[in-house]
Amino acid sequence: MDYPGVEPVLPLNGRSQDSPLGLQLQKVIAGALPEDDGIVELSSSSSQCDPMSPSTHSVTSSLASSSSSSAPLLHDPIHQLVLEKEDFLEDLSHFIPVGVLKRYEPANNHKLSAADHGWTSAYPYGEVCRLEQNNWIQTSVCTNAKFPAWSAVRVYVLPDDIGRKHIQRSSGALRRCFKLVMSKLDSSSEAWNGRFNPYTQQNVGSAEEESLFYIFNTLESPNPEVEKVSDPHARAAIEEVLWTQGDYPGESDEDMGVVGLKTRLYAYQRRSAAYMIQRESEPAKSLDPRLQAMRGPTGQPFYYDKEEGNIFREKRLYAEACGGILAETMGSGKTLICLTVILATRGHFPRIPSAHMEGLHPVRKQTASLLEMAAATAGRFSLPWKSYFERLGASGMHFEKCISACESNRGSYEITRSHLRNRSRESAPKATATKLQLCSGTLVVVPSNLVDHWLNEINKHTQGLKVLVLRDSRRATPPPDQLLEYDVVLFSRPRFEKEAGGRTETSPSKLPYESPLKSLHWLRIIVDEGHNFAIKGGKSTAVHTLGQLHVERRWVVSGTPSSGLYGVEVALASQETTGEQLGQKDDATTSVLQARKKTANVMEEELKNIDRLRLIVVEFLALKPWANSKMDDPANWTKYTKPLGPDGKRRASPSLRSTLQSLVVRHRTELVNGELDLPGLHNKVVYLEPTFYDKMSLNLFIFVLTVNAIASERTDQDYMFHPKNRKHLSILIRSLRHSGFWWTGHEKKDIQKALSVAREYLERSYHRMDENDVRRLCEGITIAEKTINCNSWNAFSQFAELGVFLQDFPDYARNAWTIDPLSEPVEPLLLGITQARHAQRFVTRHLWALDPAEGIVGAGIKLRSQMRERGVPEDNKSSDYLVHRPMPEGAKSSLSKKETSFGRFKSLPPESPLNKTKLVATASAKLTYLLDKVLEFQEKEKIIIFYEEGGNSGWYIAEALEILGVEFRIYSNTLKTSDRSAYLALFNTTELVRVLLMDLRQASHGLDIPCASRVFIVNPIWDPNVESQAIKRAHRISQGKPVYVETLVLKNTLEDKMLQRRKQMSDAELRHAEKDPLDDHTMSYIIQNEGFIPISENESSAGPAYLKTPVGFFDRHTLPIPDDYKEVDYSLSTSLPTLLSPPTPLRPVTPSKKRKSLDDLPWVESDVQGLSRSKPSIRKRQRSNGHLEAVNGILMEAPRTRTPPSRRVLASRVRLPVNEDASSARNNQLFPASYDGSKDSFEEVPSEEDSSANIFENLSTLGVSFFSPGNPFMN
Repeated sequence: MDYPGVEPVLPLNGRSQDSPLGLQLQKVIAGALPEDDGIVELSSSSSQCDPMSPSTHSVTSSLASSSSSSAPLLHDPIHQLVLEKEDFLEDLSHFIPVGVLKRYEPANNHKLSAADHGWTSAYPYGEVCRLEQNNWIQTSVCTNAKFPAWSAVRVYVLPDDIGRKHIQRSSGALRRCFKLVMSKLDSSSEAWNGRFNPYTQQNVGSAEEESLFYIFNTLESPNPEVEKVSDPHARAAIEEVLWTQGDYPGESDEDMGVVGLKTRLYAYQRRSAAYMIQRESEPAKSLDPRLQAMRGPTGQPFYYDKEEGNIFREKRLYAEACGGILAETMGSGKTLICLTVILATRGHFPRIPSAHMEGLHPVRKQTASLLEMAAATAGRFSLPWKSYFERLGASGMHFEKCISACESNRGSYEITRSHLRNRSRESAPKATATKLQLCSGTLVVVPSNLVDHWLNEINKHTQGLKVLVLRDSRRATPPPDQLLEYDVVLFSRPRFEKEAGGRTETSPSKLPYESPLKSLHWLRIIVDEGHNFAIKGGKSTAVHTLGQLHVERRWVVSGTPSSGLYGVEVALASQETTGEQLGQKDDATTSVLQARKKTANVMEEELKNIDRLRLIVVEFLALKPWANSKMDDPANWTKYTKPLGPDGKRRASPSLRSTLQSLVVRHRTELVNGELDLPGLHNKVVYLEPTFYDKMSLNLFIFVLTVNAIASERTDQDYMFHPKNRKHLSILIRSLRHSGFWWTGHEKKDIQKALSVAREYLERSYHRMDENDVRRLCEGITIAEKTINCNSWNAFSQFAELGVFLQDFPDYARNAWTIDPLSEPVEPLLLGITQARHAQRFVTRHLWALDPAEGIVGAGIKLRSQMRERGVPEDNKSSDYLVHRPMPEGAKSSLSKKETSFGRFKSLPPESPLNKTKLVATASAKLTYLLDKVLEFQEKEKIIIFYEEGGNSGWYIAEALEILGVEFRIYSNTLKTSDRSAYLALFNTTELVRVLLMDLRQASHGLDIPCASRVFIVNPIWDPNVESQAIKRAHRISQGKPVYVETLVLKNTLEDKMLQRRKQMSDAELRHAEKDPLDDHTMSYIIQNEGFIPISENESSAGPAYLKTPVGFFDRHTLPIPDDYKEVDYSLSTSLPTLLSPPTPLRPVTPSKKRKSLDDLPWVESDVQGLSRSKPSIRKRQRSNGHLEAVNGILMEAPRTRTPPSRRVLASRVRLPVNEDASSARNNQLFPASYDGSKDSFEEVPSEEDSSANIFENLSTLGVSFFSPGNPFMN
C-alpha cells in the first residue's frame, strides 16, 4: 500500500530491507521520527483533509494501528515510540483551543456569486490541511444554526513547549502557514459555539496601536509591596522611606524615617523611592516582551510570539533590570527622590555575583576568632555592617574593634580578565585575576551645569552624607581605598568620560590610564538627564566608560527619556489658560491623552523615538532579553518593537508597553496633582501694535520673498520654495521670526538690487502677469522705496543699532549724539542703544566733576567716528539676507556686577539739568513692553526673559536693562559652564539679581529656577514642547507663587498667523511639523501668500513705542568713591579752583574663585582647590581677532557668513559680595556647598602694573554695571 509523503529509509536494527515487515516498519518510523523538513506533503492523488472530527489521525497513526497486532513489536522501542506518539496526539488536553476559522460552504445547487467566491477563498484550506497533516493543529467543526452555509472550524494548537519529542517544529514553511492561520482566527466565545454573524466584520487578533506618548502617560503608578522583599535590610529601608508621622504612636518621630533626610516627602515621592529600592533589591520577573499573553475562547491562557509564530502554554519570564528610569514629571523632586534612596540604603553593599562565590571561604592556618569569622561572613554576604554600627554609634554605643574587623574583611572577589592584545607571535595573551572590592558608594553622573544643583540639593535636604565632587579633568581620581570612604561620588559627565582610559594628561606614560573606579564593585550609578547618555549609531564615551565598571544598580533620571516620552502636564503647560481652565486639569489631561493615543501620520518620528529608547534600554540598563548575548537567545529590538504590518510598513508594537512598565518609575499626572498642590500657571499671549520700524523690517522680508516668487514664476531652483532651497528657506523664515523683536540685517544695496529686479520684471512681463501679482509687486516696490529713503532706518542698518528715544537731551550735544546726522534733531532725540549707553557711561565717569556733561559733545563725535570705522566694508558683495551682522565692536556691556565693600557714592546733583533727560520710548514694541514690565515687577518678583539666539535680541535686552540700572544675569551657551552655574546660583539664592536673561536652547532639562514667578517669551515658539520645557523651569515643586507666562506677539503679522495656525493644528499635525513650520503645508501656504503690513504716511513721526512712564536717564547710575577721597568746598573760594586730580585708583576686590571654600561643609570634598589668598593670579589680556564678537555673554554672528562664529570677547566673571554687612547674610545661600580643593577654572585679576593712573579711565573698563547702586569699593 502506498502512502503519500512517506519515503523509504535505510534498514534499522539489523532488519533486512526486503523484509515485508521491515519495509512496513521503515514506513512507520518515517512517520514517527523527525525528517529534515518535517512536512508531510499532500500529493495530487491524496484526498482532501477532513476536519470534521475532533481529532484527525495522521497516516502514521493508521500504519501504527495496522501493525499493532504483531506480537514481536510489543516490546520494540520503536513501536513504543509510535504508540506513545499516537496516545499523545489523541489526548486533546495537550492542545490549546485558540479560536475558530469561519468557513463558507454553500449548498450544491447554489450558484456562487462574486461575494461567495471571496468568502470561500478567505478560508485557508491549504494551510489548515498542511498543519493538520503534520500534527501542528487539530480541528473540529461547529455548525452555525442561524446561517447554515457557514460553519465554525475550531482550531486546537499544539504549543511549542510540549511534544517536541514527537512532532518536528523547525519547519519554516509550516511556521508561515501557522502565522497565517493565527492571523485569521476569531477567539470570541460566541464564534466558538457557532453563534456569529459572518457578514459583520470583526477585528481578528490585531492589538490596538498606541503611541509612545499615550503608553508613557498611562503606565501603572509605583506601588511598593514590602512583603515581596525577602532581604530584611532592604525591607527595613523601604519601611523607613514609607514611614509618615504618626504611623507608630508608641515611638518617637525622631527615631523613625530615613536617617539623614531633613525634608518631609510628598506621598508620591515616598512611593517612588520605596519602589526604586524594591526594584534594586528584588527585581521582579516579567513576561518575555516577545510574547503576548492571550486567552482562548474557553478561557485557557497561552502566550504567542506573533513575529516568530511560536505559541507556548507556560509563560517565559525574565528578571527585570536592577534599576530603571526615574521619570517623574519635571519639577517634581526627582533629585530629592534619588537622595532619599541613597540615604535609605546607605552602607548597603552589592551582592557578589553567584558565578564568583565559589572559593570565597577563607582557608586559615589556624582557627580564627569569632569576631574575624563573623566579619568575614558579613563581608561575603554583603551585610550592611557599616550603617548598622553608625546607628549604634549615634546612640552612644561604639564598636571600634568590630568596625576594624569588618573593614579588613570587606567583601571582595576576583575576576579573570585578559591583558591587552599581545603583539608577539610566540606568546598568547595572558589572563590575570583582578580583585574587586565591594563598595557601598553611589556614582552620580550629571551634566556640567547641574553639579552645583546637586550640591545645593544635598545641602538642603540631607545631612551626614560624605560626598566627593569630581569635575576638573586635570585632577586625578583618588585611589580605590579612598573612594571606599564616600557615600556619593559626584561626577560631571565630561569628567566621568575621562575614566574611560587611554593615554591622558594624568598618565602620559606608555601604559594606558587605568581608572581606580574599575577596582571596585559599586552599589549604584545614577545618571541625571540620562536621555543624552547614549548616542545614535553606537556607544557614547560615557556608556563605554560605564561598560568597564562593575555596578549592581543602574538608574537613568529624566522626565523625558526620549523625544516622544514626556508627561501630559508638559503638553498642557504651553496651552493658553483662562480663568475657567484653571480648575479643569483632569478634563484637559484626558482630552490630550485621547488626542495623542494613536500614532496617526507621525509613525516615522515615532519609530525614531523607539530607536532612541533602545540606547537606554540595551546599552545602559542592559535589560534582558534585549541585551542577551548571541548565545543566549537575544531579542531583536527592531523586529519586536517596530514590527512589519500587513502593508509592509513598520509600526509600534505592544511589546513597548511591557518593556516600559518594567523600567519606568513614574506616577500618573492625576495622582501627582491630587497630592501636590502647585501654584497656578497662567499662560497668555500679549498682542502688541508694531512700531513703524517693526513694520519696515517685517515688510522687507515679505518684499524679498515676493520678488523671488514672482520673478522666478514660482518654478525651478530659482524659486525659494523649491525643495532644493529648503535649508536656505528655513534660515530665512527663522530670521523673519527673529525680526519680530528687532532686525537690522538688511543692507540698502541689497534692497536696491531687489528693487531693480522687481522693476525690470514688471516692465518685461507686465502683459502676462496675474493681476494679484502686479498689485503685490507694486505695493512691495512702494514700501521698499519708502524704507531705503528713511534716514533713521539707514542708520540702524549701517550701525546694527536699536533705536531709543530720549526727552530733554542737552541741546548743545544733540547733533553730536543723534544716530541720524542727516536730519534735523527733533524731540525726542533718536539714539542707537549703544550710543545711549556710551552717553550714560560718560556722565557717570565724570560725576566727580563740577559739570559731568563737560566734553560730552566731543565724546559723541568720537563715538560716531568709531562706529563708521567699524561699519560693514564696502567691498562686501554678499547679498545674503540670512545671517545677522555682529554687534558694534567694542560695545561691551559687562554682565558681571562688581561689588566692593565701600558705601560712598557720587550721584548726579539734584540741581543738574541732566536730571531732566528721560528715556521715553524705543523703536521696538516688544522691548518697550519688557522694560515696562521689568520696572513694574522687579521690586517684588523675579523675572525670566527667554530669547532665541540668532537675532541678537538678547544683546539688545541686556543693553536696555543696563540703561535702566536693573541687576540681571544671563544664561547662554556662549558662557563657560562655571559662569552659567554661578549666575544661576546668584539669581536663585540672592535678592540682588532680579532678572535672568536665558537662551531658549539652554532652558530644557534639569534647570531648577523656582524663584522666578514672571516669565516672558520674546518671540512665539513654534514647538509647544520647547515652550513647555521653558515654562517648567519656574513652575516646579518648590515654587511658592503663581507663575505668570506672557508670550509677546506683534499683532496682524506673520508671527501672529503662525501662532494662530499652531493653535488650530491637530496633535498629529503638530508632531509632524514640530521641528519646522515649513513641514506644515498650511503654514507653508500662509508664508508664500503673506501680504505687506500697511504703513501710513504720517506714521514715521509717531513710530516709536512709548513707555508707560518716562524714566530717568543720566541719574540711574552712581560712581563709587574711596574713603580717602576728600571733596573741596568750592563755595569757599572766590576764584575758579584748580581741578583736583582724581583720587588714586583702587583695584576692585577680586574673588579668589567663583565657588567659595567648603570649610563649613566637611561632608563635601572636591577636586576643585582654592586660589592662594596671598598672591592673586593675573588676568590674561584677551586679544581680539577682529572678526567676531561676544557681548554680554551672547555670541554674535559674523556678517553675511555661513560658518559658525567663534568667540571674540569673553564675558566677565561674576563678582561675589565681600562686604561683611552685605555678604554675611548671603554667603550661606550663594553656594551651599563650598570647596576644599582645587577649582576647575581660575578667576584672574589685573596686576598692579595694569592699573591706570587715572581712576576714571580704570573704572571705564569695568563696565557700567560697576556703577550701579549698592556696589561698594574696597580700600
